[in-house]
Amino acid sequence: MANEMTQDNEESEDGKEFVLRVISSFIFIPLIFLLFLVHHNAFLALCWTTFGVMACEIFSPKIKGKWALRTLALITCFLGIVSFTYCRKFFGPLGCGFLIGIASFTDIGAYLFGKILRGPKLCPKISPQKTWAGLIGGIVLANAACFCAGYMLLGSSEYGFFWPKSAVNFWTVQAVILASVLGDLLESTFKRKIAVKDMGELFPGHGGILDRLDSLILASIVFAVIDILF
Repeated sequence: MANEMTQDNEESEDGKEFVLRVISSFIFIPLIFLLFLVHHNAFLALCWTTFGVMACEIFSPKIKGKWALRTLALITCFLGIVSFTYCRKFFGPLGCGFLIGIASFTDIGAYLFGKILRGPKLCPKISPQKTWAGLIGGIVLANAACFCAGYMLLGSSEYGFFWPKSAVNFWTVQAVILASVLGDLLESTFKRKIAVKDMGELFPGHGGILDRLDSLILASIVFAVIDILF
């Protein structure tokens, strides 16, 4: 009986967490539309305001010490914002939408597949909830989203940005997906080092801005580096 009650409580908590994630995701829908509507200067203002909020989270008074680590986190966020604005400048709103989509679908796939299939843990010491099934599910869902978006937006013969024809571009997409996963793990490691559960309380179920954008930050950096070098 006790085991059944415990299982029921866990399922209830999982359900609440899923609902909170969905609600939090809807919050970002207007921001995605803003990418297509606002002038570039307004876009820059939004990005750097976001960076300012992340800086406040990283150097919050509730966090003690770890100055070098927090400075490194701030530099990483700075590079992420620079990379995201680079994407907007050279690839337009569609490029930014691509990065946001990759980060979002990777996270959703990892959560759903991890909860449904469970199985071995990915990095139990860093993030006890993440599983190998979740990792594979996130990669699969992100690739499926790219395929569908490319088919709908660009037609079956030219997937271009969303499902590139060349092997080089295909592996670029895979690198951005893996960077999204790694960004989440790095932020989890960072939070463990500074002994906090969430970086903020701005979004229900997701914590602060940095909790929500950790995957996007590293995905943007990797994409910009690949585009510049190759």
